[in-house]
Amino acid sequence: MNRLYILLAALLANIALLSLASCSDDDNGGGQPVIECVRSTDPELADSTFTDAMVGQMILIQGKNLNNAIHVYINGQDVYFNSNYNTATHLIVTIPAELVTRGEDESVPLEIRIETSHGTATYDFHVISGYPAIDVYKAQLELNENGVAEMKPGQEVTLLGSTLHEIERIYVADLDTVPLFDITEFTVNSARTEIDLTMPANEIPDKGLFVVECYAATAYCGFSKSPQKPVLTDISTDMPIPGQRVVIYGKYLTDLTVLNLGGEIDIDVNSVETNENQDKLIFTMPNQLPSDNSNGLITVGTLGGRETLQFYNYSRVYEDFDGHGTQMAYGWGTQHFGGNPVWGWTAIPATCPITESAGNFIYFEGFTSWWDHNLTINSKVAPTGIDASTPLSDIELRYEVYIQEQFTVAETMTSTITVLGKEKAGIPIADRVTGELMPAQWMSVAVPMSEVAPDIATWGDLCTADPGGDNFKIFLAYNTTGDNVIIAYDNFRFYVKQQ
Repeated sequence: MNRLYILLAALLANIALLSLASCSDDDNGGGQPVIECVRSTDPELADSTFTDAMVGQMILIQGKNLNNAIHVYINGQDVYFNSNYNTATHLIVTIPAELVTRGEDESVPLEIRIETSHGTATYDFHVISGYPAIDVYKAQLELNENGVAEMKPGQEVTLLGSTLHEIERIYVADLDTVPLFDITEFTVNSARTEIDLTMPANEIPDKGLFVVECYAATAYCGFSKSPQKPVLTDISTDMPIPGQRVVIYGKYLTDLTVLNLGGEIDIDVNSVETNENQDKLIFTMPNQLPSDNSNGLITVGTLGGRETLQFYNYSRVYEDFDGHGTQMAYGWGTQHFGGNPVWGWTAIPATCPITESAGNFIYFEGFTSWWDHNLTINSKVAPTGIDASTPLSDIELRYEVYIQEQFTVAETMTSTITVLGKEKAGIPIADRVTGELMPAQWMSVAVPMSEVAPDIATWGDLCTADPGGDNFKIFLAYNTTGDNVIIAYDNFRFYVKQQ
């Protein structure tokens, strides 16, 4: 009997030891790993968990026995993690920006998998590449019995956008987003940037919305049965030099019928370049310039209507050296080696390599030696064509610049411009569209006036703060002397951005 009690006691003691060992394994993260949730690394958001995330997002994986992680897989892809941020209850990882998502490859598993030295844990999780967007649609419209181009039932339509991933539904809605009919025939390109769809054999509303519901979000695009009116948002240069390339930016820039400069000059629409996204028009500025009596606008006409932007608006010109500039007292320029200043209303020398111009321009030629290639004008008056209440953040200083060749001695070369007594240094000698210096070509520069005068709120405030005196200056800046620089400036004006 005593022996039985001893054996029973020994057995109970062994069971107790095994239980303690098992508890110890769990406490130390040695048991089966389990992922309980995923949350933000922000301690204040510890209670907010989620099962979706964006590429590039840092996440905290929470659970049990997660220590000694060897691999972390997201969407079946081995991702880097810092073992210093791996404990029995937590693992922090950043979802790689280049992670392949379900929207790019339908076969990837929607899960997080952590492999440790003592087991594997999985957790259902959905990573998205971004939110869908539709920028524009295009369709080959046909004329109806009244000769008006319109969309027809069964029409082929292409939606152009981005991140069109994991599409769950496409439908047409009215302008209040009430669904009218579903689109069931559609295909998506491999880049997930285009949807080709077929309109059903229903009556198409005069105006409506294409609605694309994706896993991540819903994208919308307005449409009309007849062509959309063009939308103009910007122009690369509103006072181009003859021969200069001009780019108009916007939406629905297709089926072009009219391109008119100043109400006076018609551009052959067949010579205008367009693109698939319908967001650009490109033409070359002709030799003829709008006159003083022009309407100061460029007009774009399509089958959908007409829209305008400011163009050769002489009322906003500060100085173009052809008589459209504002009143001034006097001015002077410099040129290296004691040469006479060559600028504005003086004759351009026969040696000047600039063959295309809009008339007179400021022209400097010579070697750099710290005091050269500059112009100062005294008591320059502000243009009158801008409302005093216009926020300075809505205004840009624009001008055209030409440099004959790339500088080689100096490492950096920029323009320092003073207008209405406010100076802006370090302005790149580069085209605002390409961002590059284009030797032997006229380039257009745009500088936000909020950078020129950051302490000024409105145009009226800027004019009031003008100290007068030498308040309009052009100065070529560089870090090393010795370059032979041929440079010209023209058409200084203030551009009011379209709202």
